[in-house]
Amino acid sequence: MQRKIDQIFKRKISTENEYVQPKKNPREDVSQIDQIQDEDNEDNRREPAAAAESEASPGDATSNYPSIWTKEQYHQFKDENEWLFAKNGMLGCTLCHNVKDLGVMSSRGVNIAANWAEGKICSFGQTREIQLTSLRKKIHEHKNSLAHKEADKILQTAKKDILMNINATSQEFAFETTARVFRTADYVAKSNKPFTDFESLIDLQEANSMNLGRVLHSKTVCVDIVDHVASQMKNEILKKIIKNKSKITILADESTTVGNKSTLIVFLKASVDGAMEPIAFPLELVELDSLNAAHIKEKLLTCLQKNGLSSQLLQEQLIGFCSDGASVMLGVKSGVGKLLKDDFPSIVLWHCLNHRLEVAVDQALDKTGGTKDFHAFLDSLYALYSQSPKNTRELSECAHNLHITLRRIGKVFTVRWVASSWRAVSAVWQSYPALAQHFREASEDHSRDSKERAKFSGLLSKLCSVSFVKSLALMVDILTELKNLSEILQSRKTTIPKAHEMMTIYVQRIESLCDYPGKHTVESSVVTSRKEAYNSLINQMAVLNPDSWVQDNPHYGEEEVKGLCDVLSINDKETHIGFIEYKASGGRSIPDKLKKLFTAVNTLSASNADCERGFSTMNNILTEYRGRLTTVNASNLLLISSVGPPCKKWDPLLFKSINVFDELKL
Repeated sequence: MQRKIDQIFKRKISTENEYVQPKKNPREDVSQIDQIQDEDNEDNRREPAAAAESEASPGDATSNYPSIWTKEQYHQFKDENEWLFAKNGMLGCTLCHNVKDLGVMSSRGVNIAANWAEGKICSFGQTREIQLTSLRKKIHEHKNSLAHKEADKILQTAKKDILMNINATSQEFAFETTARVFRTADYVAKSNKPFTDFESLIDLQEANSMNLGRVLHSKTVCVDIVDHVASQMKNEILKKIIKNKSKITILADESTTVGNKSTLIVFLKASVDGAMEPIAFPLELVELDSLNAAHIKEKLLTCLQKNGLSSQLLQEQLIGFCSDGASVMLGVKSGVGKLLKDDFPSIVLWHCLNHRLEVAVDQALDKTGGTKDFHAFLDSLYALYSQSPKNTRELSECAHNLHITLRRIGKVFTVRWVASSWRAVSAVWQSYPALAQHFREASEDHSRDSKERAKFSGLLSKLCSVSFVKSLALMVDILTELKNLSEILQSRKTTIPKAHEMMTIYVQRIESLCDYPGKHTVESSVVTSRKEAYNSLINQMAVLNPDSWVQDNPHYGEEEVKGLCDVLSINDKETHIGFIEYKASGGRSIPDKLKKLFTAVNTLSASNADCERGFSTMNNILTEYRGRLTTVNASNLLLISSVGPPCKKWDPLLFKSINVFDELKL
């Protein structure tokens, strides 16, 4: 009997460690003791099954759920309590099992029930009804316990964090995958590659184990990406220009593309943020249906309005129009510039100084007349070596024997830029010993016919004459000066005041070389015509240079600054105060009130060279193999190629907030 009592108390002690202990009826313990006493008097009732029945806690070892439950009861409790689990006939809580520690809540007296966490909850009582009631009570009390609720909160918070991390990682992976595709498209645009190369580059990167996703691999997608990137770049620049009310100069020129389309290339020069140095960027390529001035002007204004520059904004911000000397662009009576000036009276029309320099050189050569024979001789040299590989090879051998670096002999005075003429003349000057040697050997070569030997003999006689050597040396010296001046005028940092100063200096340098009949022709063509048209503007800009100030006059330059403000549509009162402060500092620092005027002066373009650079870039884009490229796509490629950052510094993730990027991502 003592053994049975010990078993009963052992069973009771095992349940005291639970978080919530069920209340027991004292009469039940008494009745059990009485029953054990009666059983102890009858030795026949001491069977092994009685001992197993008295230890009711383990349940049925052959099933996971408690033996007192049916399968339907287990599933019913499981559906009502998703956190419930069964193991070896006992119950447990998955929430408590996974959390195990409540952290801060543990210090407040709330702890995880060890039996629920370890899955050691069993039924209590002798009869099945009592055991079922005890399990229901334990489940109900544990479900409503504070520890169980806190464990549920901890797991829900952890689940949300995990999901957020997964989503963030997945989104970042998607953006990075799409960014690789964008970088590839940017490389195609920046390197002037055909759109068909995009698919080959994708295949190459995938062969190198680079993950580029499964879509966005076609050349059509490459066209869309380039269009999107170019549009966003241009819109961002224009938004800043409009927001800061920066002054604008239009640079325009007309040309014919490889596809025999007449196009107008439009550049804008402006300070993007109103404080930095003005930059020139390609706005658009415009197809022209006609080459008359009215049509070009209409297309130009339509292009500006389409890009957000309304007529009202242009009245406030447009200050200049620069183009070459074509009559359709800058004609006095009905050119595009004249038509624009009718709509915008304060606009400054400027003839590109590089084109004007070319016109001056051509006029000087025509009036001088002494260079025609020289020109004809150099043309004959060009024809001699450009059409005969044999003569070129023999000239190369002569240059090698004389240890001379041979340069290609080109045409002279047949191109627009004097720098090209200088390259042709300097090539003859540097190759002079090799030319003389080749002419002498060819004239003495009896394997040639007599007519050919006579031709080389005549060329040798002309080449070695004193007059030709003097003319060649003179042309090299003059063209060197003109080439340097042309390159200075082509620089993006050259302003109109600086161009005026440099042209004056180089005219003096050319005059000092020698006293030749045409020197005054050059001076009148380059300087005098400019002074007649823009003398007032040059004088107004000159007062901004401290070197020209008259110290005895305290009001010096104030009227010129006021007139310049009227021309450039700038507040003259504020600028007047800034100019006084500028003079007081001796020109050492530019006050903020005067910076708008300096920026506007720098915005006026002295040269149309940016348009010529645009045409050079367009020639690399519109090759004979890409003759079907549309004007819109060519314009996008021109923008990215001209002002886009290098591929290494270009970050496509800057576009991830844009709707188009979101639509294209994986």
